[in-house]
Amino acid sequence: MKIGMDVSTVLNHGINIGSGRYIINLLECLISLNDKSKESCDLSNGTSEENDKNHYGKNSFVLTGRYTNDSNLHYLSGLKKKHPNTKIKLKIFPVKNEELEKWNNRNFPPLELKGLFNVDVLHCPDYLIPPTINKNIILTVHDLSFYRFPEFNFEWFIKKYQAIVSSNARRAKKIIADSNSTKQDIVNFMNIDPRKIEVVYMAADKKFRKLEPDKIKKEVPAKFNIKKDYILSVGTIEPRKNFKTLIKAFDIFKKSFKVSENYNLVIAGKTGWKSEETFKELDKSLFKDEIVFTGEVNDDDLIQLYNQASLFVYPSIFEGFGLPVLEAMSCNLPVIASDSSSIPEIFPNDKFLINPFDEKQMAERMNLVLKNQDIRNSLADFSIKNSRKFSWEKTASQTIDIYKSCIKV
Repeated sequence: MKIGMDVSTVLNHGINIGSGRYIINLLECLISLNDKSKESCDLSNGTSEENDKNHYGKNSFVLTGRYTNDSNLHYLSGLKKKHPNTKIKLKIFPVKNEELEKWNNRNFPPLELKGLFNVDVLHCPDYLIPPTINKNIILTVHDLSFYRFPEFNFEWFIKKYQAIVSSNARRAKKIIADSNSTKQDIVNFMNIDPRKIEVVYMAADKKFRKLEPDKIKKEVPAKFNIKKDYILSVGTIEPRKNFKTLIKAFDIFKKSFKVSENYNLVIAGKTGWKSEETFKELDKSLFKDEIVFTGEVNDDDLIQLYNQASLFVYPSIFEGFGLPVLEAMSCNLPVIASDSSSIPEIFPNDKFLINPFDEKQMAERMNLVLKNQDIRNSLADFSIKNSRKFSWEKTASQTIDIYKSCIKV
């Protein structure tokens, strides 16, 4: 099978956004499965029929995309170097911003006229379908926040994405949703047949793990001016991440519970759109000197922040998946998370799922965990065990099966 994938998101935005991480981790595991299966097939004494059934070693990959600068090309060239035994072609096209906009508006010429020949399936892993005449399109839809919570987005974005994604969902032969929550949204808001939609969970990057004591770098929290033990939250500073309520909860925690004397609140993530309300709430806080906004953090520092935190709190109002929750769990961190959208699928622990609009409940749960070492240990054990249910190998294997089913339909 010749698998095409649109990697434009990685080319234009790198892997410091969720969809970029999804694409590069999925590709890495799809290709690794191909390598391993090809090797096991070569060594197998089974029949050719058995080998064909049990391996993916005959697959090749064509990575296509349109990009405006070459700063992220190394992610794709790195895949080719790492996997010399799998056939990987790059059919990528540098364009200027204005040319890209015209190309999208015309939806012509199709990529096939630019050299994207004869792929059996074309996976479009980030909502959008590039100009193509391919009929076997798999579309990944991560979430429908622009339907569910239009007040959290700009009007131009809402109109554009509701129209484009709805059209693309109808055009695609198969749709991959990150969660059952997202699948249900696709059915409800776009009136798509649920039989067309497959749920495939993502996973945390393998680098997010519990570190050995000698790998802990105490200088990392210090460089962000974190002076105490700390409660951590991670995400882009935007309304649906709900850091405004988390700050209110931290204020209640500080006013009401003695154990709070020992803790800072740390919010790690870049500033996104409509962030003004969050920073207004910070300015109003009586404890703003004990609240740290780190800004965007590289992965090496983020792993350290996860490993050295005392508690992870995720107050998000809406998620298509909730990757930071899984990253925190993979680092053996006790977690408190909101009971909204997809999050209970990732963190099925009723005692520590909270109403994202109830700052008092949030503060009480913080106190409950931080004052009781046994509860913290139990919650950390739950985190690490639950995180093992998710892997990119499983994601890749399920995705390959969807590719196969798309060809058969």
